[in-house]
Amino acid sequence: MATLTSALLVLGVQVLLRQTNDATVRARLADRAATAATSVRVTPSGIRVREQGLTLLQQDAWIFDVYGRMVAGRLPASNDRYSDDVRELASSTTARRLTDEDLVLLAQPVVRDGSRVATVVVSEDLGPYEGSERHSLWLTLALAAVAVFLATTAAWIAARHSLLRVRAMSDTADEWREHDLGARFNPGPGGDEIAHLGRTLDTMLDRIAETLSAERRLTDEIAHELRTPLAIVLAEADLAREGATDDQRATLEAIRDAALRMRSAIDTMLTVARARTDVRRVSRIGDLVAALDQPSTGLDDLLVPAPTPLLVAAVKPLMENAQRHGGGDPRLEVTREVRHVVVSVMDDGPGVPADEVEAVFEPGHSTRADGSGLGLPLARRMARAVGGELVARPGPGGRFELRLPLH
Repeated sequence: MATLTSALLVLGVQVLLRQTNDATVRARLADRAATAATSVRVTPSGIRVREQGLTLLQQDAWIFDVYGRMVAGRLPASNDRYSDDVRELASSTTARRLTDEDLVLLAQPVVRDGSRVATVVVSEDLGPYEGSERHSLWLTLALAAVAVFLATTAAWIAARHSLLRVRAMSDTADEWREHDLGARFNPGPGGDEIAHLGRTLDTMLDRIAETLSAERRLTDEIAHELRTPLAIVLAEADLAREGATDDQRATLEAIRDAALRMRSAIDTMLTVARARTDVRRVSRIGDLVAALDQPSTGLDDLLVPAPTPLLVAAVKPLMENAQRHGGGDPRLEVTREVRHVVVSVMDDGPGVPADEVEAVFEPGHSTRADGSGLGLPLARRMARAVGGELVARPGPGGRFELRLPLH
């Protein structure tokens, strides 16, 4: 738009200047012709030019009698075309204008007592006018280029400022979505488009909070309904083992183990559902290591923005998975990066194939017939609830890395 406006402005200036120059040329020719005509006097022997008019006639002005003979003036000998144009106008009986390249000629009859007694021919060089038009064109083009540059720069700065504000609002809303669903922009009524965006984001956060609240209530209700029958199953299995045979005891152990895994999965689901209300707490890495009965790592004083129970719920499925598939006790390793801490759970098992490093986090995916396929998906969800990430590294050797932001 700025380029189009500047182009129209340049065109308008040139058209206006051309019209102004054309009017100036016409006026100068008319004035010079009128002045030359006043110097003509009629005598019995013919027309004469007053002496005061001779000075004017030396400057591109000529007077011809009715027969086309030059009475005053001098034609340039070096320009035959110029001379031919002047002589062509010498016998004009009416006002006539002739333009030849960079020169314009005007023929003006001199009338005395209603009869033409002579013809005045004057000329005006168009070079200075064309030069001024060229200079004006370059000047207006330069000004237009500067205007376009300044307008583009201003628009870029304004757009960048607006986009930075939008980006900051988006990042803040995403942070709230993860850690503080009660916070809002509250821009109030009216305002610009940014305020409208703030109201839109507030509406989005309200809906997210409502969805998570409904999810938490549903999970609580399901967990409550499942915990009671699971407790009964575990109690009955323990009682039945007292008088059972060896074969029956093995079956009851399998039932009990399955019930315990289900209870662990339910506890993890409850922790996930309730995590949104508690993620603003800060805990030490040492608290996580101690809760998992692991030796000190040397980085126990590092702080992460998550409660210890939530971290335990994210790492414990990794420890259990390593114990089942790794053929021995899992190992816990903690390393520090610039802005993150990485908690790694390792084992000596075959590890995760390279083509399944993402599939293992899909609900229901399990390499064992008796596996539920819920532990790793829930662990990843727990990690993301506190702004972290959980990834699997391909084998040989199992390795899962929990990447958490530092407080």
